[in-house]
Amino acid sequence: MSYQDLEKLIYSLSSSEKKQFQLYTNQSKNEKYYALLFQIILEHRNKQGSLWQQAFKRKYPGVSLESTANYLFKVLTDVLLQIRIEQDSWFQQYYGLMKARLCFERSIPDKGLREIQAVYKKANQTENFINKYSALRMELDVLHSSKFSNYNEQEIVDKQMEAKLALQSIREVQEHYSLYEQLNIRLAHNPTLDQYTDDLILGELSLSFRGNKNKFETQKLHLLFQAFYFIHKGEYRSALMIFKELSKLFEANLSRWNFPPYDYLSTLDGILNSLGNMRQYAEMQNYIDKLAELQKGDYTEHFHSLANLTISCYELQKLVGEKKIKEAVEFIQRAKDSHLQIHIGDVEKTMEWYFLQASTSFYAGNYAACKKILNEMFDHCVHGTRYGIYRAAKLLYLKTIYELHDCDYLESEVRAHKRQLQKLGKRYNTENMVFRLIAAEPKRRGNEWKRKTLAAYQSQLMELQANQKGEPLVRYFDYESWVNRLLKS
Repeated sequence: MSYQDLEKLIYSLSSSEKKQFQLYTNQSKNEKYYALLFQIILEHRNKQGSLWQQAFKRKYPGVSLESTANYLFKVLTDVLLQIRIEQDSWFQQYYGLMKARLCFERSIPDKGLREIQAVYKKANQTENFINKYSALRMELDVLHSSKFSNYNEQEIVDKQMEAKLALQSIREVQEHYSLYEQLNIRLAHNPTLDQYTDDLILGELSLSFRGNKNKFETQKLHLLFQAFYFIHKGEYRSALMIFKELSKLFEANLSRWNFPPYDYLSTLDGILNSLGNMRQYAEMQNYIDKLAELQKGDYTEHFHSLANLTISCYELQKLVGEKKIKEAVEFIQRAKDSHLQIHIGDVEKTMEWYFLQASTSFYAGNYAACKKILNEMFDHCVHGTRYGIYRAAKLLYLKTIYELHDCDYLESEVRAHKRQLQKLGKRYNTENMVFRLIAAEPKRRGNEWKRKTLAAYQSQLMELQANQKGEPLVRYFDYESWVNRLLKS
């Protein structure tokens, strides 16, 4: 275990989880170094470097930091598991299976069978077919060892048939997952789609028609597949319709939500993303409010941080899209004052927040701040180079350097970015347009040249806007305003 893993675990705790851990540590009156280490790490939150390690060694020089940290991690995970068993049906089912197996090993079959029946009931309610099969299989094994006493053949056959149907449901769900995952893999390597995904689309439709349409998990995966396909195809209106249907499915099946409900959070994120791409900013508020409702749940700190970051991104996107730049600048400052957590493991959402801040500074004419924010993004999001927003951020960086009149550095950055794009595949026309316009140095040109050039760029911009499927970068930035500002006399 690394110290960074321990930090992530502690900083992901909700207030109630911290309280439960402290109640656990208070059961013994003896001094516990792992509990003291826990408090030291909390006190050094949001501070860079290894300050908490140094503080612990300085305060307790005779105590092994490594052993204490490992024990703290063990105790914390044990406490969290116990909390989750009380909260989440998924954990309850596995805990019940473990208790049942222990009872059978210690020759307490009646208690074991009661545990199995409780697991079966919960698994059936939540459509957890894996645990349903495990419960049935364990029960049949126990009945077999007791020579099926008190059971007739038809009762055993019924249980065997139910186990077989559970296995068929597991296979059906797995087939849905396989197609959804293959779609993601192919789009990651070839985002232009075309005929590269036709076999998956036909396979998914065939699976949906022959499968059980009443199962929550298969309906969810079918809708996710469709929505994800339409988003990458640039058909945001179709994607929005699918996401809304998915949202209704979740809201009609509250008992089947995961804990925390990351799937529902992702669905709301998809709806807001589609609305933002269609510039329907007025409709976004209703779904931002639904995200805010999730904040009221007693979930983990990580979930709350991700929900808060998602809300902040779409609130800022809405302000920028409505050209309320002054309000957007004020919103960013309020987010900083509230210590918004952005480095929470979701690289794309972190990059989105950085990019929105940077573009707000660019529209406000604060190019130095824009450059600083983008440099922070590139430093902290080194694994995000294949995301579209990273390429959009690189273009914004080049435009910012141009506005700062750093010509030598600009030439170097353009060459470096072109080399990087060679590794990522074909350039977008949006990128080529930015390269050409910057290279032409419009600020040094006369009004006559600008008038002649403006018409050509306006025509190209119309083509780019009409082809958002092939030019996904146009949705991140107002290129029309930028071109008009540079070329209008």
